[in-house]
Amino acid sequence: MQEQSRPLRIGNTPIHWVAPANQHTLRIALRLWGLNEPTVKSWINELPTLNGLLSWEVAHSRIVDDADIVVHMVKPSRKGPEAFCWNCVGANRAMVRSLDVSHTEMVLFAGGADQLPSDRSGHWAAAGQLTPREALHTLALMIGASSTRLPQGHAAVRRELLALVTGYLDAAHS
Repeated sequence: MQEQSRPLRIGNTPIHWVAPANQHTLRIALRLWGLNEPTVKSWINELPTLNGLLSWEVAHSRIVDDADIVVHMVKPSRKGPEAFCWNCVGANRAMVRSLDVSHTEMVLFAGGADQLPSDRSGHWAAAGQLTPREALHTLALMIGASSTRLPQGHAAVRRELLALVTGYLDAAHS
């Protein structure tokens, strides 16, 4: 059994997402590095849920065990590629620890690819010209497109596909 489709938009292209009625939700936790929590919380109700496929929350603990996906949102704390980025250090340490967990973790970097630290672990997606809010919205659609249903009925994200489609979020938005 399926629910009614709900139109979504990527740029000017409408996309109709049809979600199975018996789906399990992908729980996405946002871990904030340098971003204002009340501001990010105000975006959550506007983020796509893709007819219940995705749910969003802000994570407060260092280790997030109850989420399927953890998105570390990083605000650059430096101007140029040679400057030191405290927010990047914390997110990178979290990414190193995440290599031992079963859920997917990635970094949404609220800056351009030229601002990314050269030494980083895991998957980092640069927002480029997008605001953090626009980049998170675009990432939500890409997570939905990268998700799959496991034989047990649970939703999961295909990490390799997610890494491929989120390389430059601003390119996907235009």
